[in-house]
Amino acid sequence: MHRTAFVWDDRYLDYSFPGDHPFKPLRELRTKKLLEERGAFHYIDLVSPKIISEDLLYIVHSKEYIEFVKEKSREGKGLLDEGDTPAFKGIYEAALVRVSGTITALELVKDGKYDHAVNIGGGFHHAKRSSAAGFCVFNDVALAIKIAEKYFNKIALIDIDGHHGDGTQYLLYDDPHVLKVSLHMYHPHFFPGTGREDEIGEKEGKGYTINIPLPPGTGDDMYLYAFNEIVVPKVKEFKPDIIFLLNGGDAYYNDPLVELKLTTKGYLEVVRIVHELSHKLSNGRLVMTGGGGYDYDGTARIWALSIAEIASLDFIEYEDLEDCCMTTSKEFVKNKVIETVKKLKKIHGLNH
Repeated sequence: MHRTAFVWDDRYLDYSFPGDHPFKPLRELRTKKLLEERGAFHYIDLVSPKIISEDLLYIVHSKEYIEFVKEKSREGKGLLDEGDTPAFKGIYEAALVRVSGTITALELVKDGKYDHAVNIGGGFHHAKRSSAAGFCVFNDVALAIKIAEKYFNKIALIDIDGHHGDGTQYLLYDDPHVLKVSLHMYHPHFFPGTGREDEIGEKEGKGYTINIPLPPGTGDDMYLYAFNEIVVPKVKEFKPDIIFLLNGGDAYYNDPLVELKLTTKGYLEVVRIVHELSHKLSNGRLVMTGGGGYDYDGTARIWALSIAEIASLDFIEYEDLEDCCMTTSKEFVKNKVIETVKKLKKIHGLNH
């Protein structure tokens, strides 16, 4: 077993957009329930987040933007971006609690109290310096990474959310201390429209951003092919002191917003590899957040299985949460992924 903390606060449930908006906290609640039902919290510690001060938000967000969010939070109406992220009363406080969970997870791992810490309430990778985007108000991932840089020289971020983490990418684009890897669905009209192979960083950070754009219909087989061919060798070459895994559940085959075709088995294999890398390269230091995921049941199962994997709870019965079998990509999808991997190997010097 590996010492694992599960960061949780009931106030996470306040981060819920009104009406038929797809972002609801049912996923988080279901994940916790699945773990409780199986007795996981006899072996994993439940830890409350320590609420951060507003000053810390200034590391990645402008003061004007934070004031704007607070104002909209008081009003309880209007939009925080161009349409995806509506304001509601208390959204500032709800977002701050969730961000605090990721910072707490980092602190627990950084201090050596735990090998791994999980904040399924985090993963808001679309939020930018001066704007919300894609249901994300404050970028907990970029903030936690900037704080982690005070303690660690090299940090790897592996983002497996179905959407490209554009906010995190641009907040860290020129940073050579962070290897930023994102696997996501890509076509020009799909949100957020970024994450092409040629987005590789700038200035000192050039070469430290790796985007793996995948076509709709990518199944477990080709997703894992791309992951093993690109992500694994680059992370091994980088040798991070700590790894962040943004485990968005919307690459799941049944997700209503994304057309990737991962099953729980595909997700679990990725998490198993990342977990193994954390022990080989980073002294076990692994911080995992949630992210997207709009098939609530599928996302909850993915997260529960992922947590069981990194905590090494293989003696607890979880098989009922798994999908029966892995998905296979169609021939034209296979060819497209193979082409992308070839291109990426050339760009990132993996042809040797």
